[in-house]
Amino acid sequence: MKGRVRSARQAGKRGLASLVVAGLLAGLALAATASARPQALTAPSECIGTVNGAPWSYKGRHGTAYTVLGVNGASCATGAKLVPSWTRGGGDLKRVPVGWHCSATLAGKLGECTTSKGGIFEWSPKYKP
Repeated sequence: MKGRVRSARQAGKRGLASLVVAGLLAGLALAATASARPQALTAPSECIGTVNGAPWSYKGRHGTAYTVLGVNGASCATGAKLVPSWTRGGGDLKRVPVGWHCSATLAGKLGECTTSKGGIFEWSPKYKP
């Protein structure tokens, strides 16, 4: 009986050793694939700001301030310069930076642009709480 207990212990140790080795190999495989990921998958860059544009009103609220948001490399500076003309143009988005594709609703008061490199720029009326 002692022989069986001893072999059961050895089998348990071997099983544990196999699990540890398998875990280490899986960890190495994950680390190798993580380091091979392209730079584009790092944390996205983000900018946010406020610009003035055409007057807007909605359910008793009104103003001229718009919130702008740029992510993944879309320039807030570039977009913010154009938001006033986009909001005053009634949704006419003819002036668009090269590589940007834009659409707007509510006569230009709400819109979004995407860039050829995956960036996103958005603008919307800024509501005061």
